[in-house]
Order: sequence, then structure tokens, then C-alpha cells
Amino acid sequence: MNILNIAADITKLIKKQNQDAEVTIYETNKTSVSQRLSKIEQISQSKNCTVGIRAIAGKNKAAYISTNDLNNLSDTVSQVVEMAKNAPEDPCINFVVNGSNYISSADLSISDNNVVTVDNLKEIAEAAENSALAHKSITNSEGASSSYALVNTVLSTVSGFIGSFSKSTFANQVSVVAGRESEMKVGYDYDIACNFSDLKLPELMGKEAAKRAVDQLNSRTMKTGKFPVIFEKRAAKGLVKSFASAINGSSIISNSSFLRGSLNAQIFNDRINIIDDPLLPRGIASRPFDGEGITSKKNIFVKNGILQNWILDLYSARKLDSETTGSASNAAVIPAASNLYIENGDVSFEELIQEVKEGIYVTDLFGFGINLINGDYSQGASGFFIENGKITYPIHEITIASNLKDMFRNLVVADDLTFCGQFNSPTIKVSEMTVAGSLND
Repeated sequence: MNILNIAADITKLIKKQNQDAEVTIYETNKTSVSQRLSKIEQISQSKNCTVGIRAIAGKNKAAYISTNDLNNLSDTVSQVVEMAKNAPEDPCINFVVNGSNYISSADLSISDNNVVTVDNLKEIAEAAENSALAHKSITNSEGASSSYALVNTVLSTVSGFIGSFSKSTFANQVSVVAGRESEMKVGYDYDIACNFSDLKLPELMGKEAAKRAVDQLNSRTMKTGKFPVIFEKRAAKGLVKSFASAINGSSIISNSSFLRGSLNAQIFNDRINIIDDPLLPRGIASRPFDGEGITSKKNIFVKNGILQNWILDLYSARKLDSETTGSASNAAVIPAASNLYIENGDVSFEELIQEVKEGIYVTDLFGFGINLINGDYSQGASGFFIENGKITYPIHEITIASNLKDMFRNLVVADDLTFCGQFNSPTIKVSEMTVAGSLND
């Protein structure tokens, strides 16, 4: 069944009950393969269609429902209409009034028409794992996987806007173990892209996973103290994600962000710029329009270190007496970032390391020790010790701690930004954090 027709049919059903509606439909086709030690563990192929309906009663009442059952849509429509009629009034409920023109997904290059088969995915997973196992110090494997998904999205809004786009996603991962029972270290690598041709070669992924595992052998612990901490790009993504949560309009409304009250304030140094770009060509979270039919646009959330705006949809924008940033994630109306990244700085990775006399280079983070209400940050970490401007021996069993406000204020950014996933960052240095090790001296 054509999902454009489904959206039109639902809209008609709701209009018959003298109500308005916004309808979002996601049609997903996914194939994935996983293997371990050269044996296939799982092959899965799925196809599903999710329909999200937001019914609007009057001007200030709305309700949302989501379903995978396409055989009883009239019942679902009746249910959501009834829910909307009985919903509490909320003067901040808001809808797009005028339809808008938007860029096509073809112009964004987020839909790859290449046919990817189960055999193709098997070959990728096998090549990645074999490449990793070829390293003499790799003793075991946690497995490799490869997947392909195609999502077709349709949005129909109150204004009469009907938009659609397609996005493909390829994702590969491999994880292996170095060492023996007395000391075993895991190394992994992954990649994700909208276009098959943008993916890292599986052989290179395997070599990277093996290298990461082997490089952590003979790890030491270290003394407790205050040190500069450099976050590898992969580890720095977590800080970008925490920042996105802290400036989300929903967090500001609920008073659950340590950055509330920081709008137009200097929260980073004046060399830091943070961008959210749903129009990023080939971006994993790129989209021609948001979940409310607002045409996508690039947002600069931090300019020269100053916080410019919150991540907003129509509801949170009205609640905060502002304007939407076109960041509605879906018809359930939740603001969310798209491709959020810290812009390149003006120092190289090597210079960032060379400036450190004694410090930590973090490659992996563990745990959930981030409190977004007060900004307290505490994470388990592993990586390498830096001495006299050089990365030296591997370290483990450490905890790094600070407050995100202090970390943001003392951030230095390298010039090595690359894109892999929704949140991205160059290598970054925090000038001082508390590092808790296991040694007392």
C-alpha cells in the first residue's frame, strides 16, 4: 500500500469527525547479518510501517497515538480523536499554518539506490572480522555485523502540507579481544553512512579494532590528581550529545538543564562554534523538513562561545516565547538535534598533545555518571597517559570528573573533525579534570 495514500486516508477519516490531524508514516525495510568466529549468528529481514497521528480538537487540545496495525486505522482514528477531545487545554499547542517548499532527499544525497543483498552484508561482516583476527595478538572475537535499512517518511500536516523523503542507512561494526585470561582487552570499530560508497572498508575496520585492543594491553593504573584531559573524537561525541540534551527546549521548560538561564551567555571560549545542520549533504540525520513540516535550515547554536538558542519545535518555542528552530523530531512533537557538531578549531591533534606535560588521552568512556540538572560529570575511562607532549603507556581503571559548565568553559578544539553518526566533534582538550586512579602515590 502506498504510504502517501495511507496518510491521505487518515486525514479524510479525521476530517469526517470535524477534527484536524497531523500524520507521520515511517515505512522501514531492514536487513542485518551478524557473525562470530566466522559463523553466521543471525540473519534478519524486517519490513514494518509505523503510523503516528496527532489529532487536534479546537485550537488548544491535542493527542498523539502511534500504531503498526494498518488493518484497524478507523478504530485508531476514533481513539485518538476521542483522546484529543478529552485532553486538557494547552494554549501553547501550535501548528504550522502555511505549507512550505523543501529540498528533495535527492539533493541531500541521503538515499542510496544500490541494491544490497544478504550476501553483500555477509561479505562485509566476514571481511571485517577476518581482518581483525589476522592480527597475531587477537585471541577471540565478540563478532561482526553489517546492516542496511531504507526508511520512507511521509508527513501530512494541518496546513495541507504533504511531504515525503527516503533515507538509507548502512551500519557496520566489529569487536575483538586481545590477550589472555590474565589480561583481556576489547577493541572495536564501527561506521555508519547513508551511502554505501562512504563506508570505511571492512578490512580497515578490522585492523582498527585489532589495533585498539592490542594497544590497551599491559595497561596500568595511575595516581589520583588534576590533569588536562584530551578526548579522542569518538569519546568527544558524548560531550556533544550531553550539550544537545542540555539545550533541548523540553529540558529548559522542565527546568532540568544546568544551562537554563544561559541563553546569550558565554559558555565556551570565543573560538567555539556549534552547528546543527539538517541539510548537511550525506548526513546521517539530514532531512528536508522536520516533524511538523518546517523546512529544514542550518542552526548555529553556539557562535564565538555564546549560546544563541535552544533546540525548539513549535510547542517549546511558544512556551519559551521564541520561534521554532525546525527541530521537531516527529508528530509526537519532541524537539531533537539533527547533525550536531563542533566546528574545527585552529590547532592540530599533534599540537594539542604536544602542549600537555602530564595528562590523559581518553579513548573510551563507561558508565552513566552525567547529571544534566546540575552538570556534574563523572565517567569511567581508559586511554593513554601523556608525558612531555607524547602519548606513552595505556591506562585503565580511572574515573574522570568535573562539571560540564567548567569543561565547556575550558574547551580547546583541534582541526580534525570527521562525520560518523548524529553527534560529531574534533579532538578536544579540557584544561583540567579530576582523575581518580587506583594508586595513592
